[in-house]
Amino acid sequence: MNVTDLPSAFKKAREYGIGEYLELLGELSQESTKKGILDRKTKELITLGIALAKGCHRCISIHTEAARKMGAKGKALREVSKLVLFINASPGCDSVDLWDEWRDSWKSFSSAKGPLERAHRELIALGIALVRQQAPHIDLHTRAAIKHGADANAVFEVVPIALLMDGAPVLSQIPCLVDAIDQAQNDKSA
Repeated sequence: MNVTDLPSAFKKAREYGIGEYLELLGELSQESTKKGILDRKTKELITLGIALAKGCHRCISIHTEAARKMGAKGKALREVSKLVLFINASPGCDSVDLWDEWRDSWKSFSSAKGPLERAHRELIALGIALVRQQAPHIDLHTRAAIKHGADANAVFEVVPIALLMDGAPVLSQIPCLVDAIDQAQNDKSA
């Protein structure tokens, strides 16, 4: 789904009942495993990051194995774990000074050399932020992902993954995601 299709998708979603919602989830499940802008390995690493953040042991096992089958090596899997630990250490955004310090530390952490591309680190963090419904993180990680090479379609590919891992609450974060994409695109053109 590209950015221009989003308004019509929201209109359709409002008209859906539970049967259509379950059908949509089935379609999203298939979409999340297809190669799109993001390859399947990256999608599995995003899913693994969300599973680790949620503490779902069964999901962690399933997605660790799936990521390995897609070619993820031990270093990449450990980096996802470190990323989740770092995100877990973020303060609430009501403490502006702590948030600013954490955000600066995150930028250093996410720019360090490692097996994952910076844009992919940001997309993993975005998946976690969507599931946790953390608007400041959604904004930060969306803008950083786009700044470091992801495009809006790659960002939107995180949504079905987050939906599958956490369901409907993720939908409430889409307006925040769209705003962050708009801001990132404005930042690029400025």
